[in-house]
Amino acid sequence: MSTIREATRQLLTLSGLPGVGPATLNLVLEQPEFGKTDLLELPRMPVPVQRALSDPDACERAEARASAAVSAARADGARILSPADEDYPQLLRATPDRPPILYVKGNLAPVCERALCVIGTREPTRHGTIIAQRITSHFAGRGWSIVSGLALGVDGIAHRAAVEAGGHTVAVLAHGLDTVAPKSHAPLAREILSTGGALVTEYPYGTRPYGPNFVKRDRIQAGLASAVVLIQTDVRGGSLHASRAALEYGRILAYPVPTEVDVASQEPKIQGVLVLDRGSPPEVTSLLRCTPDALSRLRPLHSRDDYGVLEQELLSGSSYALEPLRLL
Repeated sequence: MSTIREATRQLLTLSGLPGVGPATLNLVLEQPEFGKTDLLELPRMPVPVQRALSDPDACERAEARASAAVSAARADGARILSPADEDYPQLLRATPDRPPILYVKGNLAPVCERALCVIGTREPTRHGTIIAQRITSHFAGRGWSIVSGLALGVDGIAHRAAVEAGGHTVAVLAHGLDTVAPKSHAPLAREILSTGGALVTEYPYGTRPYGPNFVKRDRIQAGLASAVVLIQTDVRGGSLHASRAALEYGRILAYPVPTEVDVASQEPKIQGVLVLDRGSPPEVTSLLRCTPDALSRLRPLHSRDDYGVLEQELLSGSSYALEPLRLL
């Protein structure tokens, strides 16, 4: 298996130019000539690339960075993908802010459409822990890939439950593949790989955990799946980033209905989900930062029977759109 194909290597080189970010790289990808001609001969080179190449040494430095990235990936047994590759995840490819470069260690979902993102707070209630395990086990045991972020709490519970169910799981990272955060999940990361799953990131080797990167990581989680299941969150939880992205991408956002025990205890980590379940439409759209029509993609899960209903809807192929919904 090749570490990187030529078209992706060209894109990786461009990513090393100063001032050239994901939006510019996606513009390059949209050109029909990309991958068929020399990179510098593209007829409509974006302005940021032209500006960067005005420095005669910029291209040489970018090529050196790309070579170092490829060497690091090869030494680690990883691949570098771009939307120019056939094995770039199809659902992620359809998102408007897809990562142009993806570092992958291990095996992505065998069927990308059969992927479910399970996320939530780092401090779930006892019921939240049980439900995260139950939902994950149901889907993982039926051939679904479980996507999450390797964080403490619900993420780790979901990955572990997928592995224990004999299923496939993908951990999306907010840093390079040479780092595991939190460190306590390093054994779990190794187990994900040893059982046929994958670690995925848009960040090159050497990138350390950094706050804003986690928001982008959350969006990738949503993009890799046909639906997001939000187990528990407060009204400002980081899991809301992936939840909002799911609706923006035209995907389903499901959530288990909080128990009356947790409601009566006024558990802080259920308050966000409580808004989804009991809030007025304006309150829900405010929390999710979406338009009212996006609320048609919310799915409450009242019992185990609803897992099967959600699964059938996802399998029908009509539950997610490849055209994004407009957000406020």
